[in-house]
Amino acid sequence: MSGKNTNVRPRATSKSKPSQASSEGTRQSKRKRGQDEDEVDGESAKNKTARVTRNATAETAEGVEGETIRQTSDDEELSLADLAEAVPALKKMHARMRDGKRQLGKRRSGDKFQLSSSLFYVFAHRYRAARNAHKDVDYQRLSTTANFKDFKGHAEELRAKEPELKVLLKKALAE
Repeated sequence: MSGKNTNVRPRATSKSKPSQASSEGTRQSKRKRGQDEDEVDGESAKNKTARVTRNATAETAEGVEGETIRQTSDDEELSLADLAEAVPALKKMHARMRDGKRQLGKRRSGDKFQLSSSLFYVFAHRYRAARNAHKDVDYQRLSTTANFKDFKGHAEELRAKEPELKVLLKKALAE
């Protein structure tokens, strides 16, 4: 034997004539296509909603940054007791702002020296530890840690974020 199966029957091809049943199938498929198009429109509406939400979050973050610029003139230091309450309050505030999502706002690749909410929390811990020890924050050392790798060699950029951190801590304490 040559290895071919000689008992294989050729398949019978069905040559159906266009009938009423097939036109119903066409109508159904058109209806399905119409539904699919609606779903596509629904998805784009969902994406638009997500985009609006992201923009609102970004505006909120920009509003916080704007407050930083306005409120840097009153450099009232938080007391150590207030600072101890403000750091966990900052984490809770960011959790409320995220509203169950993994990240707050949209990160932009152009903002190299931008701190995320979790980095503000790490920064707040370092700030609180330095204040408890009655010392200044060692920005040079902080900029070389793995958490702040974008700030490596740019301690002055990290130092510039301290007023923004103070405003966020005051805001978190007020809430």
